[in-house]
Amino acid sequence: MKSWRYWIGVLASLAVLTLAFVVMYHLAHAYHWQDVRREIALLSWSQILWSGLFTLASYLLLTGYDWLAVQEVGGRLPYRRIALTSFIAYTFSNTLGFALVTGTSVRYRFYSALGLSPGQIARIVFFCSVTFFLGLLLIGGVALSCGFQTLPDAMLPTWLRPWLHLLGLGCVLLALGYLVLPLWRRRPLQFRGHTLPHPTAGRAWAQLLVASGDWVMAAAVFYALLPASPEVGYGHVLSIFVIANLLGVLAHVPGGIGVFESVVVLLLSAVMPASQVLGALVLYRLIYYVLPFSAALMLFAGSEMLTRWPNWRPVGQLMAGMRSLLPALISLGTFAGGTLLLLSGATPGIASRIDQLLAVLPLPLLELSHLLGSVSGVLLLLLARSLYRRYDSAFRITLVLLGAGVLASLLKGLDWEEAAILTVLILLMWPCRDLFYRRGSLWHAPLSAGWLLACGAVLLGVIWVLLFSYRHVDYSHDLWWYFASDGMASRGLRAMGAVVAVLAVAGFAYLLRPMPMLAGQPDAAALAQASAIIRTASGSHGHLALLGDKSLLFATEGDAFLMYAISGRSWVVMGEPVGNPARFAALLWQFRELCDQHDGWPVLYQISPGLLPLALELGLMPLKLGEEALIELSGFALAGSQWRSLRQSHSKAQREGMCFSVIEADEVAAWLPELERISRHWLAEKQGQEKGFSVGWFQPEYLCRGPMALVHCQQQLVGFANLWVSDSKDELSVDLMRYDSAAPGGIMDFLFTELLLWGQAAGYRYFNMGMAPMSGFAAHPLAPFWGKMAMLVYHKGNRLYNFQGLRRYKEKFNPQWQPRYLLCPGGIRLPRLLSQLVSLINRGAFGVINK
Repeated sequence: MKSWRYWIGVLASLAVLTLAFVVMYHLAHAYHWQDVRREIALLSWSQILWSGLFTLASYLLLTGYDWLAVQEVGGRLPYRRIALTSFIAYTFSNTLGFALVTGTSVRYRFYSALGLSPGQIARIVFFCSVTFFLGLLLIGGVALSCGFQTLPDAMLPTWLRPWLHLLGLGCVLLALGYLVLPLWRRRPLQFRGHTLPHPTAGRAWAQLLVASGDWVMAAAVFYALLPASPEVGYGHVLSIFVIANLLGVLAHVPGGIGVFESVVVLLLSAVMPASQVLGALVLYRLIYYVLPFSAALMLFAGSEMLTRWPNWRPVGQLMAGMRSLLPALISLGTFAGGTLLLLSGATPGIASRIDQLLAVLPLPLLELSHLLGSVSGVLLLLLARSLYRRYDSAFRITLVLLGAGVLASLLKGLDWEEAAILTVLILLMWPCRDLFYRRGSLWHAPLSAGWLLACGAVLLGVIWVLLFSYRHVDYSHDLWWYFASDGMASRGLRAMGAVVAVLAVAGFAYLLRPMPMLAGQPDAAALAQASAIIRTASGSHGHLALLGDKSLLFATEGDAFLMYAISGRSWVVMGEPVGNPARFAALLWQFRELCDQHDGWPVLYQISPGLLPLALELGLMPLKLGEEALIELSGFALAGSQWRSLRQSHSKAQREGMCFSVIEADEVAAWLPELERISRHWLAEKQGQEKGFSVGWFQPEYLCRGPMALVHCQQQLVGFANLWVSDSKDELSVDLMRYDSAAPGGIMDFLFTELLLWGQAAGYRYFNMGMAPMSGFAAHPLAPFWGKMAMLVYHKGNRLYNFQGLRRYKEKFNPQWQPRYLLCPGGIRLPRLLSQLVSLINRGAFGVINK
């Protein structure tokens, strides 16, 4: 279940976007598209030239973001390579949005090919983000505190000016506070376990100047396209420009589209016609976004061809590995293609082309093609998310829909330009078939906030375009049923109705979708094979596979396996692989490939240090969970001062009439009624419920698979523990340990002591007492963030779990402590991954609450 904050954020952003489109619709109500086209045609070539020069200056300053960042992390790269990376990253993120997918991915691929480490690249991305917001805060603060105060009264109410002035001063102080932060706080910042040293004073000033210059140049691009006005100067436009961008960022709308335009039109339409402002905005988006993006695409494609010439080998090396970026780019291209089809369906066609079509084609075919084009467009939007996750079925369906879009574009109005763009996208996708290999249901692709906002923005934008294009056509119910060559408004209305219907059906289908069943439970043959491997294994945790609740993955040789379960997108392996150690590497790689095919996150739970090198090769991050207690049985004896308290407790239990015995597996069934009674009383006493995954629960079939230790008191059964034994005699352990509330005190000491003596007599090497969670961490100021959190939980989390008491109890037996780790992808996925792991262990989300 997604957090309510997640959905509130998505809905709030869509509400802001809806309000923006409503404002634009009402402001532009008196104008036609022809008015906007006429204003664009009236612009002089000098205005367009100045706008282009300012665009060039802005992107040159943007390269300064990356240049400063590379210097900050200690990189030694030529400026030309930094500039190429920065230009492609910023044009992709500015035009397509989804900066974490586009800009960050481009930087990672380019800079990693140039020798920078992932940690350095993460710091570069963080540094660039800080630089961006520094400029926004400083210029935005100056705009609010000074620029907005000089706007004409018609543009801004008088009562609002003092509040904006105070807000602007606050933004300026925040930006300037960054310069004095190193003087106030000398220690480096800690962010998600990463150390972020403060930049030098000179570099901090450089950040502020570069970012401010970028905003000044970007605003000049738009100002150059506006008609001259005595009431509005560059300072006013700069203020409006920055505040419009700030609101777009706060609304979390990709590219600020819609919000930026609505704010600019709302403020400037008070002193100049809205058609002039809209014309300048259209050209601004084209010059500042579309043209640089086209240049970046050509650079990207040209670099691939340049790898054929040795003299250009450095550029070729820079582009090596970019193939893995193609699914993300194809996903964004598909989203853009769907948007193009929707906008085409909402806008009027060219009348002369439609007349030419109707001379050879019947009207019903044209009407059907118009509808088909819009339906194909909305389906492409829905499929873009699955393409990003590399689903093979999404790839095939997308090709079909793009082909349908090409056909519909030609048959609904001879829109050959639109058909050509979609054809190019098909040709670009065709050689990339092998990149889309994951199998799975499209309905189970998770919804992200960015994707929902992007789809909502497109839908609202298309609705606005439809209303704007036909705002002089009075609405009537008859429009839905009007079919004629001049019925463009009717066709647009029907197309939008079909789009909304498709989205409604898709939404209901997603809500009512069945849960995916990717992992099946093992059958009797698989359990028998696992049982044979467990008997010869050195460790004891393999007995958890006999519960039957986890899927089993066997090595091709059949002498090793691992067990795993799925919670959300997390595929969690319980413990290390079991069986022949020579098969562990191949088995884990096999599991890693299986996760990748189903878009799952591989997680290894309770792993020993010996597997850490292999886990790092798998691309997993180690997080310490605690320490496991191992008792060497050859050195255990009740004699001696170190065992004094244990010896006294054992003697007292014997005097109270307690005795210990072990029954074989075939005898357990006869004792099940008594065992169940004790287990039920034990659970009631603890006010808890059965756990799972990493521990067993009271399951008769499972308990009958191994021997059972029993404790009697005065001839009455008062406690039991099922034993994990093996033929290798390397490790002995227990799983369920439960006792009656009527049992005398000290029963746990007595049971453990007898188990150690029994294991020693049977020839076992070690007794495994299990893990003490959140223990064994270094209490050092420079310890990583995860270690500090674990220490905090260990010392303050006794209300949730008796961490300290469990550790102290096991210390009584003088064990050898061995660290155990959680290995997972990490990053921003970590909180979600941990919640899914906790839910898995507690057999559901409510298990955490019910202990």
